[in-house]
Amino acid sequence: MVSRDMMGVYIPMLHNQFKEQMNRLVGKIDLTTSQIHVLFYLKSRAEEEVIQKDIEETFNLTNPTVTGIIKRLEAKGFVTRTVSSKDARSKSIHLTEKSIAASVEMKRALHEANKKLFEGFTDEEMDVLEGCFKRMLHNLEGGGCVNPHGHAHKKENNYFRKEKG
Repeated sequence: MVSRDMMGVYIPMLHNQFKEQMNRLVGKIDLTTSQIHVLFYLKSRAEEEVIQKDIEETFNLTNPTVTGIIKRLEAKGFVTRTVSSKDARSKSIHLTEKSIAASVEMKRALHEANKKLFEGFTDEEMDVLEGCFKRMLHNLEGGGCVNPHGHAHKKENNYFRKEKG
């Protein structure tokens, strides 16, 4: 057991195990976990123009990291890039038919990985855990007071909200 002042070590351990699980589940469609997160984000923002900076800010990733993800997705035929209508210096990122067709398999993989991760948790425990995660994110972002349910996370958007239906 890890001491309380070292509990943060569980976060990268969970992250790495979850990524390994996801990568095993989606390997046959030639995607990685990071790529899937970006594709789901693009799908959640389908009605809006998305530029690389949006992805960087949402996932708190560096420009070179996101550039690599987008280039690999483009090379595999999952996204295309066009000149942004908002800013000619930026590229707008769009899903292709290939990524839309792969979304069923991506959802299945994510469902399976989450099912395994949260096996045995009650709905009440899931609500508490979600609040804890949001609160930790808020704390690390330098946030001040937050209510016990963690509703102050500033980066919450459609991608991070529960799917309806």
